[in-house]
Amino acid sequence: MSAVPSTQAPIPQAFPWRVYAVMLAVTLMWSGNFVAVKFVVREMPPLLVMTMRTVLAALLMAPLFLANPRSPEQNRNLKRDFWLLAAVGIAGVTLNQLFFTLALERTSVAHGSLIISTTPISILLMASLVRQERLTTLKILGMIIALSGVALIQFTPSKSEGATLLGDLLAMCGSLTFAAFTVFGKHIMRSHSSITINAFAYFGGAALLMPAVLLLGGVGQLATISWASWWTLGYMAVFPSVLCYVGYFYALNYIPASRVAVFAYLQPAIATFMAVPLLGESISSSLLLGGAIALSGVALTQRG
Repeated sequence: MSAVPSTQAPIPQAFPWRVYAVMLAVTLMWSGNFVAVKFVVREMPPLLVMTMRTVLAALLMAPLFLANPRSPEQNRNLKRDFWLLAAVGIAGVTLNQLFFTLALERTSVAHGSLIISTTPISILLMASLVRQERLTTLKILGMIIALSGVALIQFTPSKSEGATLLGDLLAMCGSLTFAAFTVFGKHIMRSHSSITINAFAYFGGAALLMPAVLLLGGVGQLATISWASWWTLGYMAVFPSVLCYVGYFYALNYIPASRVAVFAYLQPAIATFMAVPLLGESISSSLLLGGAIALSGVALTQRG
C-alpha cells in the first residue's frame, strides 16, 4: 500500500506497540457495542438511543475539549474550519451511529458486524480517490472476493435469526459514512487534534438530534427505561463513543487509514462470540462460509 507520507507522523520508536495496543482496545470496545446496541433497542426506539448516546458523549467531550491546549494558530484554524468540522463530524459520527443503531434493530449482531468489517474496502476506495492510497491488482482482487462473500450471505436461503436485508443495507450505509469520516477526518487532522474533531462531531450531533426527539415526544419515554438500559447507554457513551474515537484518531495519526481499519477483521468474531451467549443469537452455515470468504478478501486488499 502507498500512503501519502505527509499525512501521518512516524510511529514512536520507543513504544511501537502502543499504537497497536490502542487499536486492540478500541476493537474490543467497539465489538461490545454491537451487543450493547442490540440490547438497548429492545427497550428504546433507535432515534432515542442514538440521541441519548450522542448527548451523553457530548457532555463527556466538553471538558476534554475545553482542557485541551491550543496554540493561537490552532484557534485560527478552528474558526476557519468551524463548519467543516461540524459537517465531517455529523456525517461521519452522527449518521454512522444512526445507521448502526437502525441496522441492529433489523439484523443480527453476526450479520451487522460482518457487513461493517468490510469498511476497509470503502476506506481504500475513498482514500484512492483523494490519493491517500493506491489501488493495485491484488487490492482489486481482494475487494471482489470480499464482496462475493457478502453476496453469498445475502442470497442463500439460510440466514441468521433476526437478520434482514434492510438491516444489512443500513449496516452498509454505516460502513460508508465511517469510511468517509476516516479518510476526510485524516485530512483535516493536519490542522486539528482528535479531541477537537470528535468534540465537534458530538456537539453537532447533539444539536441536530435533540430538537427531533423533543418534537417526537421521545424524552417522555426516558422514565420507563430500566437501570440495565441506562448502564448500557453509559457504556455506549463512554467507551465506544468517546474513548474509541479518540483512540482511533490517535492511531490514525501514525499509520495509514487502511492499516488502522484492518482491526475491523476481529470485530465479527468478537461480537458474535459475545452475542451468542448474551443475546441467544444463532449462526448459520452460510454466515460462516460467506464471512470467511469476505474477511479473506478484505485481508487480501491489505497485502496489496
